[in-house]
Amino acid sequence: MVDGFYEAMRSKGFSYNTTASLKKFKCPYCGFEFSMIYARTFACQGCSEAWKNCPKLRCAKCDSEFPITETPQIHNEYQQRNISEHISRVVTKYNEDMGYKPNR
Repeated sequence: MVDGFYEAMRSKGFSYNTTASLKKFKCPYCGFEFSMIYARTFACQGCSEAWKNCPKLRCAKCDSEFPITETPQIHNEYQQRNISEHISRVVTKYNEDMGYKPNR
């Protein structure tokens, strides 16, 4: 079912970055399952680095921080930079739409 969801998104024109940022994975420290966009939106909320293409993710449950390359869908530095920039654009757009400032 999950693969069908991503295939449907891709067929509607969503980019690889969008679908990759929505796929769930487990925190390497506590096993909590979440997506990259969830981590950046909630666990990194208020951190100014979230707006600046940060190469890390933070677990919303255990508050551990780790490189994006530790997720199963990101395999190299190029993918990490590409997805970091994509997620930052999404979060920046959301925060601007909501009137939030890029600091705590």
